[in-house]
Amino acid sequence: MAEAALLLNEPSEDMDTVLSRLIEAALQTVPDVDLVSISVASRDAVSTKAATDPLARTVDQLQYDLQEGPCIDALLDPAESEVVVDDLTADQRWPRYAPAAASHGLRSQMGIAIYREGHSVGGLNLYAARPHAFDDETRAAAEIFAVHAAVALDKARTVTSLTAALESRQIIGQAVGIVMHTYTVSESAAFHYLTRVSQTTNIKLRDVAARMVAIANDEGTDAAR
Repeated sequence: MAEAALLLNEPSEDMDTVLSRLIEAALQTVPDVDLVSISVASRDAVSTKAATDPLARTVDQLQYDLQEGPCIDALLDPAESEVVVDDLTADQRWPRYAPAAASHGLRSQMGIAIYREGHSVGGLNLYAARPHAFDDETRAAAEIFAVHAAVALDKARTVTSLTAALESRQIIGQAVGIVMHTYTVSESAAFHYLTRVSQTTNIKLRDVAARMVAIANDEGTDAAR
């Protein structure tokens, strides 16, 4: 578990890398687990962001489509942030999902909510081929891992947000420079011009700026030919 914690906190350039590390670390760290996935529920939908095996994506999607299962309960019900199934062939809580998952060779499952932030919730899904796979030791390991995962995801989301903000600032700055040069106006006037275009067209300021920079780059390329 200590090695997994160090692995999850290694520097990373993007969220996909963090998610990939997370599911692989869970597979290696939590005893008796055969498949791992991460689900994220937003206001509009639930989706799988990473999985160790295509089967995990398949049974995840079953739960999304049927709107029932340990994954759905852990994500959408704050009172059920941890849901364990000892035997999918005998559990009556999900009459449509449980038999379908069992038909894919899965017998045990554990869903854990690892973060709740506004309208977004992230969950860790653990699947096992044998019944009663999640004993006290396994559940304790999964709970500890979920804490590490929450920290890693929070760090990754912060870095991603900061990177996006920096990129937006840079692209808007380039667009301001283009407007200043084209119309011989001040920096403040150029920024207000971009803001008015954004409001009039109902397009985000960053996208307006990116489009303007792209057009300027294309014109520069054509002029150089």
